[in-house]
Amino acid sequence: MEDLRKIKTMVSLAVYDKHFGEKDRKITSRYRRDYVYLRGLSMRLGVAAGFFTICGMYYLYKLIIEEVDIFELLTRGTFIKIGAALVAVLLIYSIICSFGYRKEYNEAERRLEIYEERLKRLNAGSELKGKKLSVKGKDNGRAISGKAEDYRGI
Repeated sequence: MEDLRKIKTMVSLAVYDKHFGEKDRKITSRYRRDYVYLRGLSMRLGVAAGFFTICGMYYLYKLIIEEVDIFELLTRGTFIKIGAALVAVLLIYSIICSFGYRKEYNEAERRLEIYEERLKRLNAGSELKGKKLSVKGKDNGRAISGKAEDYRGI
């Protein structure tokens, strides 16, 4: 009966490693604040690039199709409108995405905690009982990466 429990635990660990392991380790390798900041920064750069692409297409349409004079388009008011719209779009995206990225980090952290608890349960009766095993940090000076050679003793 004990062997069946260990087999079930090993299967659940393998399923986790296959589906979430690498991604969760990559997410939680940084602090929550750094992860949210870096993901938000890349999102803001992408949104700004998309915004400028759409604005450029709109003003090209105005110039080519509607044949508006270029000096009518290049006014201070036009740049103020574009800047205000960009700030509003970035603010909205930043607020929405920061909540999403925090949630993503918390879920990854929770899954890793469950993984470590199952790993501890599995090692409770083995010869590795006194050794500290962790998927988050280091084990005896070598990083735990999720590769097969890191888990040889298990």
